[in-house]
Amino acid sequence: MKRTTLRRPNLPLPGGRKNDLPEGQTRFVCTVAYDGTDFFGWQSQASGNTVQDFLERRLGQIFRRPIRIHGSGRTDSGVHARGQVFHFDAEWRHGLDSLRGALRTGLPQGIVVTGIKLGKGNFHARFSAYGKRYSYHLYEGFALPMKTRFCLSLGKRTLDVAAMQSAAAMLLGVHDFSAFGGRHRDTSDKENPVKDLRRLEVRRRGKHIVVTTEASGYLYKMVRRLVGGLLEVGLGHMTPEELLAYRAAGVADARVPTAPAKGLVMERVFYAMPKNANDHGLAGGAE
Repeated sequence: MKRTTLRRPNLPLPGGRKNDLPEGQTRFVCTVAYDGTDFFGWQSQASGNTVQDFLERRLGQIFRRPIRIHGSGRTDSGVHARGQVFHFDAEWRHGLDSLRGALRTGLPQGIVVTGIKLGKGNFHARFSAYGKRYSYHLYEGFALPMKTRFCLSLGKRTLDVAAMQSAAAMLLGVHDFSAFGGRHRDTSDKENPVKDLRRLEVRRRGKHIVVTTEASGYLYKMVRRLVGGLLEVGLGHMTPEELLAYRAAGVADARVPTAPAKGLVMERVFYAMPKNANDHGLAGGAE
């Protein structure tokens, strides 16, 4: 399938944010990578076993006061990230290298802060983003033990990748993706189901099959359910046309399963206003 270049969506772009940086403080924009296997997702919980919780505890130790961070989005329990982005505000009289070094100690082994930049007061890790990239990793056969944390092993099942590619191409564009959304724990979070799905690729490299997607945003569990639909096509349980009709019906049901979390990686976050942060090509993720 021909690779499409990420374009800005045919939806309202994020922008118009006011400077909300407290006087005397600096906005820090960070990228972080993590192996999500042992964490209860990104967002803070009472258990304290989330990526956000560990980062905030470490920042509290560094700054000797509570620090609240704001992420580019949530990832569920078991989902991994190579380019998650977050920001926070604080007073810091030392260099960025010193802060980066402090953040690379005192965190669990599965979390690594890969980059820190200075952001302007109207930058927000979530609301300034105009798109995200995810990848989902499949293995046709029985993956080796050191790989199973990061892919879905298919065992004796085989996939028709050409059919999956046909289905993926049909799903592209600006549409209501309610059929691929999951019921969110926070029912007050009523997100617009219309998304610009700019890229949905299925590529095979031997037994390793990767689904890559880029969109203006994603509903809760949308990526995993897109993969679940493509898997149904690849296994011969649905045709590409039936998957397209499923999306058009706009109702989530059991015909399309939710792929397991462990194969999913948040790869990159894209920002519409690169001037919001100095040298906003953050290592490992943001653009």
